[in-house]
Amino acid sequence: MKINEDTIQRISEQISTVFGVGYTAYAPGTMGSLYGLLLYMFAKELNAVLYVLFIVVLFVIGTFTSDVMENVYGIKDPSFVIIDEVVGMMICFITIPYSPLTAIAGFLLFRIIDISKLPPLNILEKIGGGFGIMIDDAVGGLMVNIILQVIVK
Repeated sequence: MKINEDTIQRISEQISTVFGVGYTAYAPGTMGSLYGLLLYMFAKELNAVLYVLFIVVLFVIGTFTSDVMENVYGIKDPSFVIIDEVVGMMICFITIPYSPLTAIAGFLLFRIIDISKLPPLNILEKIGGGFGIMIDDAVGGLMVNIILQVIVK
């Protein structure tokens, strides 16, 4: 099977939009965050090393596919690319014991931080390309993780 540019574009679109969820008419970033929370609900049973490895793989794939979408559409950080929110949400919960309260708090904190683009997120999102799309949400997820670690302790 030969993989051509069209195939790469179609696969990238499916992954970066989380199988079309990013095309929702209302708040695609929030929908991506909800999808990330749902994915966390399944992945939380993994041991910490596998959980982090899963996030790293998603980050790398998300960087590549987001870069493809940015180049294809000529739009910097297209709103329909939501794999970054999925990864950011997953990072929020690294080593956080699950409870409905931590899940809700993590979701709300992530949305607040992601929308407000506090420093250094406002700087990181200017990097551009797939890495720029992914890194601000990854760091936002890390910020939320630190807050949740303090709250849980």
